[in-house]
Amino acid sequence: MEITTVSCVLGVVAMLLFYMSWKISNWLWFKPKKMEKFLRDQGLKGTPYRFMYGDLKEMGQMLKESMSKPMNLNHDIVPRVMPFFHKFITTFGRSVLDS
Repeated sequence: MEITTVSCVLGVVAMLLFYMSWKISNWLWFKPKKMEKFLRDQGLKGTPYRFMYGDLKEMGQMLKESMSKPMNLNHDIVPRVMPFFHKFITTFGRSVLDS
């Protein structure tokens, strides 16, 4: 009688762990990748989905690089203050941000 009860409890715990891991992986990986594919199919381009940090590493590197250069006197401060967004708009166009 003990072995059946223990195996039933372990089976329920295993199923619960599998269910929770599926929900978490769906939330963190499968759903964003599906959304990325859906947007690309509609013609919207952008950077690919990256788990956890996204574009933060690239944003930090670009900001550090732009701050190390002297600023031009033409009052165009956007490439210096927001270099990632400036590159994004010049690469993919303004229509990506408007929609």
